[in-house]
Amino acid sequence: MKNKLSLACVVAAAVTFSAPVAHAAVGVEDLGTLPGDVRSTAQDINEGGAVAGVSTNAGNAQHAVRWDPGAPIRKLNDLGSDTWAAAINSQRVVVGYAVDSAGRAQPARWDFSGSLTVLTTPGAESGVAHDVNDSGSVTGSAVINGVGHAVVWDSAGVATVLGEGSGRYLTESGTVIGYSGDQPARWSGGLYVYDNHGATLSGHNEAADAVGASGGEGVLWLGRRRSSLGAGSSPRDISDNGWAVGVSGSRAVRWEASELTTAQPLAPAPSAASKINNAGVIAGTAGSWAVTWNSAGAQTALPVLAGSNRSAVSGLAENGQVIGIAGFADGTWRAVVWR
Repeated sequence: MKNKLSLACVVAAAVTFSAPVAHAAVGVEDLGTLPGDVRSTAQDINEGGAVAGVSTNAGNAQHAVRWDPGAPIRKLNDLGSDTWAAAINSQRVVVGYAVDSAGRAQPARWDFSGSLTVLTTPGAESGVAHDVNDSGSVTGSAVINGVGHAVVWDSAGVATVLGEGSGRYLTESGTVIGYSGDQPARWSGGLYVYDNHGATLSGHNEAADAVGASGGEGVLWLGRRRSSLGAGSSPRDISDNGWAVGVSGSRAVRWEASELTTAQPLAPAPSAASKINNAGVIAGTAGSWAVTWNSAGAQTALPVLAGSNRSAVSGLAENGQVIGIAGFADGTWRAVVWR
């Protein structure tokens, strides 16, 4: 699903500043950890409010988990070792990886009950699943003869190898967005390469438009058109109606589809716009704290979890629910949802 942001981006955004005054429009919910664990992250949220993520203990052993609204945290099944969750669909199917007895990560899919299926690819030694759509198709990567290959598995678990690279995102129509080798690309009845070697992806929409970076500048790939957003810019997401959001000059900004070279500032530095939905709601950070902006650009500070000293966003649903982390002075953090 489209709602997730990498933990590296989340933690990097959460630098400590003074706490904002929180508005009362929404509440913050501490999703907690598995018993005995010390931190957790929320990776993705579906429109029903179910969240997929990871709970980690003091020894850094990690466990894929799911939080259903109004229910306790659920540990997803494993192969006797670590698991990791990347995405969740509307049926609460979660995908990620499970480490096997040989210490190799295997692409994994968990159904509603938490039961685990390893997604196999002929000749593959290991792999990871990155995204799942509402039809139950999954994309990710599989290592074959020591080389990573982009793969899509259908709802029955049958693999199609797309070529060297990695599948990162999957649209509802079945388009895979990821990397062909080290070049951003998409597969939809054939391969289309977005940009040069070494360019990076950071977000996409259902039309398979994508945002990222190439050659030190932010880039939007709209259809078969490449638009530069300028040096020092870092777009992170794009809506289905073409609004892109990200960072330029250490400030949260958005770019309008019809005027992509002009960044519209949302907040003073340091700030970052991380996610946008089709209603034009944007989620990100201002200073150390998670915030949202409405389509008119008005900022709302999200409620602060008691005892925390920072917060950051990792996902945004179409209905406006936001997931992220709340951090604490001891260096730990826990998954939270604002709804």
